[in-house]
Amino acid sequence: MQFPFRRAPASPAPMTMLSLPGKTPQGFAEDTSAAEGDGDLRELLHCRSRLVQTYSDKKGAAAVRGDLLREYVRKLDAVAPRFDEAVVRHQLCFAWRDAGTIRRRTHTALAAERAVALFALATEQARAAVEEDRRGADGIRRACSALCDAAGLLRAASEGGDHSASCQLRHMSGACMAAFEALMLAQALECYFELAVAGGKPAALCAKVAQQVSLDYDLAHRSMAAHEQHHIDKSWPANAQAKAAYFRGEACLRSARLLRENGGGAGDGVGEAIARLRQGLASLEGAKGALGRAAAPVRDAVKRLRKEVEADLAAAEQDNCRIYYARVPTAAALAELPGLPQQLVRPTAVEKILERGAVDKAPAPAAAEEKTS
Repeated sequence: MQFPFRRAPASPAPMTMLSLPGKTPQGFAEDTSAAEGDGDLRELLHCRSRLVQTYSDKKGAAAVRGDLLREYVRKLDAVAPRFDEAVVRHQLCFAWRDAGTIRRRTHTALAAERAVALFALATEQARAAVEEDRRGADGIRRACSALCDAAGLLRAASEGGDHSASCQLRHMSGACMAAFEALMLAQALECYFELAVAGGKPAALCAKVAQQVSLDYDLAHRSMAAHEQHHIDKSWPANAQAKAAYFRGEACLRSARLLRENGGGAGDGVGEAIARLRQGLASLEGAKGALGRAAAPVRDAVKRLRKEVEADLAAAEQDNCRIYYARVPTAAALAELPGLPQQLVRPTAVEKILERGAVDKAPAPAAAEEKTS
């Protein structure tokens, strides 16, 4: 994907990102020796066996799990035409386990197996984003790309319908996966904000990006809060709500500073700037309930921003009382701050994600000719 911001050091204290609930593949309970002698089904089962072993190894690298999951989904697609017949004939039951539980969940449906594998791959991409060091521009870009990949995988997993009943796993309903997709995209846009600020982009652009991040986190918060009964951790909607308030405060602060700068010595815009700062402070105050469940770095960021807004508000009110005497509009009279005119982050097409690593494993043309001759 294209990044319009130049390379530059980012903020020294980025806020915490959220990953996704894990799904762990389990071995077959039944004898699979007959199925392993069945052509391309053998390759699928061998790939799944390696996948189970990798998850069992606590030191297993996330990159290795990601590569195996991509390969596994490709093999599922390859055997799709005869999957149902082979599963019935060999009496295969595919098993997974939700993170934090010990109970195996089994199913026999191709659509469910593919959806769970895509969800597991989305989890690996989200974890990779969380683990990135976002104090530098390159780390922010990698985190943003991984989050867009996670969103694309979640969208692809939900396209087959609601799999919560067929696979009996948590978070596999279409609505729940859509909520997680919204969260991944909000976090990806947060990365854009970090790059915009670090790259010294104009205040007007930073304010628009901050406002759009706030709107995206609002959507993620509402979506997750509506599905807390689907075993979504209650701290997740709280984190999204706190971040929505934080970025609304950022948008108000940057807009107020821009109003004062553009007003010059005449003080034009100081009244609206005061109203914007009050609006930003009210947004931060309104998130107090969510802050109790939010991650510590998010709480610290909100606390720092509140002090910054309060300082700017005190200075603006003092100048207005002593010099300008401008009328301060009410919050209701203020227009909604503008977001971005077009979407900056989008879910990555699942085909592009699954292609990674496939080229390296494909046989060379000469070798392929020898094999078919």
